[in-house]
Amino acid sequence: MLLKTDLGTLARVTGGRLLKGRPEAPFDAFVTDTRRLKPGEFFWALKGAAYDAHDFLAQAAPCAGGILAREKELAGLGALPPAAVGVPDTLKALQALAAWHRGRWRIPLVAITGSNGKSTTKEMLRSIFAAEGATCSNAGNLNNQFGLPLSLLELGPEHRFGVFELGASRRGDIKEIGEVARPTCGIITNVGPSHLEFFGDLETVYETKTELAGCLAEGGTLVYNYDDEYLSRLNGREFRKITFGRDPGADLRVLEGPKLRLEYDGTLLEVDLPYAGGHNHLNAAAAAAAALASGLGLAAVKKGLERYTPPPMRLEELKFGGATVILDAYNANPQSMASALKAMYERPKPRYFMLGDMKELGRHSERYHRDLGAALAHTGAERVFLAGPEMKPAVEAYLMAGGKVLVYGDTVDSWLEEARALIRKGEGTFLIKASRSMKFERIVDGLEK
Repeated sequence: MLLKTDLGTLARVTGGRLLKGRPEAPFDAFVTDTRRLKPGEFFWALKGAAYDAHDFLAQAAPCAGGILAREKELAGLGALPPAAVGVPDTLKALQALAAWHRGRWRIPLVAITGSNGKSTTKEMLRSIFAAEGATCSNAGNLNNQFGLPLSLLELGPEHRFGVFELGASRRGDIKEIGEVARPTCGIITNVGPSHLEFFGDLETVYETKTELAGCLAEGGTLVYNYDDEYLSRLNGREFRKITFGRDPGADLRVLEGPKLRLEYDGTLLEVDLPYAGGHNHLNAAAAAAAALASGLGLAAVKKGLERYTPPPMRLEELKFGGATVILDAYNANPQSMASALKAMYERPKPRYFMLGDMKELGRHSERYHRDLGAALAHTGAERVFLAGPEMKPAVEAYLMAGGKVLVYGDTVDSWLEEARALIRKGEGTFLIKASRSMKFERIVDGLEK
């Protein structure tokens, strides 16, 4: 982060007041954690779900070179640091600063949302952009009301492109951070049963994801999945768009076959896509469509996609002797589980499934876990390992559908060593997938590749 502005501008764009310090004094960066605060650094107090940094202002003030905090909290300090800006709401101030900073850069900037495939699509598009020039993107899970503005503040004069993932768990989340990003292109990968504990139903998921359409910069383009049952409602709306999908009506069409083949405007493009699979073909098509909307050609799309490597724990392919492990332990929901099971049909036998709870499904959890169990019974698996309290309905459905060779436990620890021994044996393909809180990466931690 190197903002190259001043305290007066900081106070103005955040809607705050400069309580101490010279307006022309430089302001370049800040930290949000008192544990990382070094003498002379600027401290920005944020209130999170688990803590409120305002509780540590008295500790930070003697060390900090400056503080931005709620004005009423600053008034209670005995002595202010050399610079102090008071605002009504520090999160809104952060978002306002990020929106102002984003407006300084006239570059193609893509924002991505959807129930599945956001991170993979982001990394595929980042690979395309990075082959053409410096690209700014958010790391890890910095995709929420806090993480997205912090990521946008990393934009600098060296960047030719930006690509950012937008996460949501409630209606209004995409609108809130989408208006900060003001993307020149927005991608909606799909609408599915993710975070239903908070959304409640798929209709609300659709309404939330499509908030992105109203956040585009003037003249911006919306890229969306033409095949998606919910997103197909957008087909009749009048705005700039590029659709992708397998349906012949999609602008950028994914053609069937083991290799990625894309058809656009009468031109066929073949790509040697690493870590291929049907669901990844659609993610690649979404990235390709956004690249085209951002002014790049098909040659740049091919070059960038062929350089793509997946993020850790997202369909990450690992080799342990003769065994292939597909590690997808970052997230799990019904749609991504179904895609992962389908992709396993393309993999060598014997096939093993090591699956854990799909979290945040709320009242829908039992239904979707039962559906998963029934589907597992028809995979021809050599052995199925399930873990977690929410997987109990899946166990029942699996056995009722005629499934055999099942190992179940409340936690992964109950069958961890048995699973690791099978991988060490070095035969077959293993799918490891669960919601993040299940920590299923432990299955392969420490195994020798």
